[in-house]
Amino acid sequence: MFLFEIIDPIIKLFHWDVLAEINFGSVVFRLILAVLCGGVIGFERAKKHQAAGFRTYILVCLGSAIAMLTNEFISRATNLGDGARLGAQVISGIGFLGAGTILVTSRNQIRGLTTAAGLWACACLGLSIGIGFYTLAILGTLVISIVLAVLPKIESTFNRKSNYFEIHIEFQIRENLKQFINLIRQMNFQVISIEHNAAYSASGLSVYTIALKVNDKKKRINHQEYLDIFSKLDYVNYVEELY
Repeated sequence: MFLFEIIDPIIKLFHWDVLAEINFGSVVFRLILAVLCGGVIGFERAKKHQAAGFRTYILVCLGSAIAMLTNEFISRATNLGDGARLGAQVISGIGFLGAGTILVTSRNQIRGLTTAAGLWACACLGLSIGIGFYTLAILGTLVISIVLAVLPKIESTFNRKSNYFEIHIEFQIRENLKQFINLIRQMNFQVISIEHNAAYSASGLSVYTIALKVNDKKKRINHQEYLDIFSKLDYVNYVEELY
């Protein structure tokens, strides 16, 4: 049976040369590992009630591993074709699934980009498992899990202290927008952009997405303090920060 010339570090460490071959045991091992790696990432997403959860991530990782195993089998059985062709199709083809998780909400927020990126990364994990690169698959699962679970907290901390922030704000009438702009300019804010949200037209409210930036670069602001000020204005029906 064919054996890779370059052995995966884990296989070399534990002398599991049999897992570098295409046999019943290695196929079962790779499929189980794909389920475990996809499940670890999917579990974190499911806890946050994302569109793609536990089963979706498992299926993406498992399907990618199957595609890579199939490609490897075809290449070895026929000695023809590109050993990475099916893998390349998986990387590009997973886009249709990722695109289905991205949406723009009524408040002009883009949701699902992280989920889409996670699915793509999970597909790449499956490819590494399918070809027998176990070290990369295990370390990749660990790193992706850390990125999805830990980095949002760090990112949120930076965002709350940033000199730039974006708000969704609902005015009682359209003329209130001018009052609000005059107020924030007095508070040393620069208006980066204003976008009217037509989705709320039937409600009778005048709703906007406004991007703001504090002019003093040395000053670190607390977004929540300003949101509290905005929410107490008589002509503001509702306001929240967009992330």
